[in-house]
Amino acid sequence: MGFKVEINSILRSDDYPSIERGKQYSFTKQGSRVFFDSIPVWLTKKDWTAQAEISIISQTLENNTLKGVFRVDYIYEDAEQKAITDIFVRMYGGLSDPFIYLLSSQKEYQQALSTGSLIRDSIEEEGFIHASPKSQLTRIANKYYTATEEPLILVVDKSKVTSQIKWEPATGGLYPHIYGPLNTDAIVEAQPITLNDNGKYAL
Repeated sequence: MGFKVEINSILRSDDYPSIERGKQYSFTKQGSRVFFDSIPVWLTKKDWTAQAEISIISQTLENNTLKGVFRVDYIYEDAEQKAITDIFVRMYGGLSDPFIYLLSSQKEYQQALSTGSLIRDSIEEEGFIHASPKSQLTRIANKYYTATEEPLILVVDKSKVTSQIKWEPATGGLYPHIYGPLNTDAIVEAQPITLNDNGKYAL
């Protein structure tokens, strides 16, 4: 009989405005995910600003609360901090956004409104509808939607989607995949977009 252990690799917290290399700090985190205790993990702020590489010295999980102590092994500064922060925002920033995003056409959107659900062929072909974090919209729009008539960004409230949403890796980071039809009452806004003078999107 086995069991599943979920692992964190990032401690996100605004509790450490000032840290020193080599010093130890206590932490408290809600949830059932524990941290690696044999390899370094990352310390970031809530906005994903990269602060440091840390090692977990001790941790105890009780009643869905994780408490422990970490040691600061390396502190990010200046250009290195910005570069690593950019990676975290691209990879994980969408997880903390209450919305996910779809690119669509006005025709597809109006058809979905008439039935109450947005359904795409990808559900049968891959099992899900491709959605996007905000940070990847420009890349996706330029790759797939430059020839679309009356293109739109559909802003979707994650909490209202009735189908399961899974965040899964794809080019450039983690993407939200909607495993079933998208109920249109979860779409809170439809924003028209246009190409710039170079025939590209800059969203």
